[in-house]
Amino acid sequence: MTTQIETLQKLINEAKSIAFFGGAGVSTESGLPDYRSNTGTYTELEQQQLDPKKVMSKRFLMEHPEKFFNRPNTRKTPLLPKPNAAHLYLAELEKKGKDVRIITQNVDGLHQVAGSKLVIELHGNNRHFHCMKCGREYPYNEIQRDEQNIPRCPIDNGIIRADVILFGENLKPGVLDRAKKIMASSDLLIIAGTSLTVNPSKNLIHYFEGNHVVVINKTPLDLDLTVDLTIEGAVGEIFSQLSA
Repeated sequence: MTTQIETLQKLINEAKSIAFFGGAGVSTESGLPDYRSNTGTYTELEQQQLDPKKVMSKRFLMEHPEKFFNRPNTRKTPLLPKPNAAHLYLAELEKKGKDVRIITQNVDGLHQVAGSKLVIELHGNNRHFHCMKCGREYPYNEIQRDEQNIPRCPIDNGIIRADVILFGENLKPGVLDRAKKIMASSDLLIIAGTSLTVNPSKNLIHYFEGNHVVVINKTPLDLDLTVDLTIEGAVGEIFSQLSA
């Protein structure tokens, strides 16, 4: 492991621009369960005999908003995540002048909380909300709900939802284009905490034209591109051993 950490440190030090492509495994050390883990939303819905791809879709939201916004919550305590060593290290690198570009599949905003300035959120975020009818944006603490607990716009009674990409929805074209350009113009790609199974996100790595690829993951990935370094482990734990 020491040799691997030294190699990773050398690649980061020598890189002029770093594309960090992260998934759920980047935030699990902050207390957020992987979407498909034993305590993740996907698994919880399956345990309730519900089809996650159906009940987490835009179509279901529009046809059954009362069910969409009133799913049983099995968590006994609220999740209060904070940035972990991975988020903090990447932000510190950027603060010290390294060109770090983050492309994340997560919606938690922990990279921004840590201080990173260039963050592409492929699947949107759970911090911003808008009316599906008129597009007005609302802070969470100003959202009003009707008698069925459905968030409603006070202007036109439209449904208010988070800016998260639901099943059946395409990624926003501008977001995908920015991610492709970042991949193509970076010279070091770090793939971390992701199974790379979701389209079209998993295809983004093929736009990388740089020199070196690093994979940091708890399980091996089957990639059809040349990988210079593979480290099996938790992302935050690995990054905590590096120097910015």
